[in-house]
Amino acid sequence: MPVVTLPLPEHGRIALELLDEADLELAVGKPMKASEMLWGAVAHALIALALQMGRPYNSHGALRNVARQLPNVPNRTHWLTEFDVAEDCHSNFYHGHLTDVEVMQCRPRINRLVDGLLDMANQFPLQN
Repeated sequence: MPVVTLPLPEHGRIALELLDEADLELAVGKPMKASEMLWGAVAHALIALALQMGRPYNSHGALRNVARQLPNVPNRTHWLTEFDVAEDCHSNFYHGHLTDVEVMQCRPRINRLVDGLLDMANQFPLQN
């Protein structure tokens, strides 16, 4: 059965909202919760892009495949490397292996990744 999803603009809005929620969690000393908000922001941005590209988006692996298909943009760290940072945040939610400082250092990288993914989603022609 196909996964029903929200429209692309809603995924973009949620991604940006989750970035803000990550900041709030970091501000109150909850890096594990912030980690999951950061991962969620990337996941929603990738879903938006997958919708535009006509690619599957219904699993963690499918999202990784979308990240693998992205071009290496000049003057920017490779997309897959940044996706790895987001996955590390996702893992941190369950295992708490990142320090508060490490989670805070992930935040700007994930922000740039989400912005880039959403920009790219808006550039692709809509798939039917």
